[in-house]
Order: sequence, then structure tokens, then C-alpha cells
Amino acid sequence: MVTQKREKNEWISVSVMGHDRPGIVAGVAKVLYENACNIEALSQTVLMGQFAMIVIVSLPKGGSIAGLQKDLETLGGRMNLTIDIRSVDPNEQLPFPAAETEHFVITVRGADRPGLVAAITEILAQEGINITRLGAEVVPVGGRPEYIQIYEVDIPKALDFSRLQRTLRDRGTEIGVTVDMQHGDIFRAINQI
Repeated sequence: MVTQKREKNEWISVSVMGHDRPGIVAGVAKVLYENACNIEALSQTVLMGQFAMIVIVSLPKGGSIAGLQKDLETLGGRMNLTIDIRSVDPNEQLPFPAAETEHFVITVRGADRPGLVAAITEILAQEGINITRLGAEVVPVGGRPEYIQIYEVDIPKALDFSRLQRTLRDRGTEIGVTVDMQHGDIFRAINQI
């Protein structure tokens, strides 16, 4: 059961999904503002006409999570959006302390077909690697469509990076794609040139 008033700042995750159109972010931001929420982090994207956003907000002492939920449900009904909220423990923001991981970027390229994401993510899960961001889409390359995945991952420092890279490349060969892994700093430097 949700209590009406909180004695300390409450961290809330708000997820929003629906058909993309102008005004969704503005509508959500207005409801958050009217409920005295502070936006701590936000990520939003549109995939093939579908809007998706997740927002982490802090609700001030004495704020009403039930009131926020009611206002977001009203907005969702008016704009035909699915909006869910849940409490977040701010102490559980990262699965690993930053000092224990290295940030890497894994790119996968090849012909599109079912199972490509599952094949790569299976290895990452087995190795205890957290995916912090993933993008995947079909793009025209040299006159033909190519499926490209870009994973941003946090790899535990105790892991053998060379072995992981070989494992990923071997899996890529099995499924007919090219898999490359670069340290996040190197990836950013190369792609800024």
C-alpha cells in the first residue's frame, strides 16, 4: 500500500511509453514540476515511431507519491500513454562501484535476423557484465541493409578482457556478424575525430 506522505526524499522511477508525438516530454515534465519533483536523470528515445522515456526523480519531504501517481495516470489517459512509477533505493544506483569496472563499447555488425541480441547478451550475462546502454537498428551500408548493435558495458576489472574479446568474436563468427570491443575512452576519441 502506498502512503500519502513521506518523511524523507523519495526517489521515484517514472517510465513512459506510447506513440511518438510532440508534447510528451513537456506533459510529463509539467506533472513532475507541479508535484515538486526534481529530475535527477532522464533518458528518452524514439524507435520506429514508439516513444520511450525513463526519468529518475526525487520527491521532497512531505511529497505525495499517491498524488504524483494520480496526476501521471491522468496525463497517461489524456495522451494515450502507459506510465508506470516505482520507488528506487538511491543506494542501489550502480550494480558495481565504478572503481571495480572498466567502461567498454561493443559493436556488432552483420545481416539482420532473429537471435542476434540474444546471442551477444547471453555471453555478457554469463560474465557478469552490466549493459548500461544498448542501441540496435538496421541501416543502409554500401547499398545494402546492415544490422548494427552498439553496447555500452561496464566490465569488472577482474575479468580477462582478451578472453572476453575472443569469446565475443567467436560467437560473432558462429552467427555471421562482426564483433569488436574497445575501451570506452578509445571509442570516444576515435569517433570524435
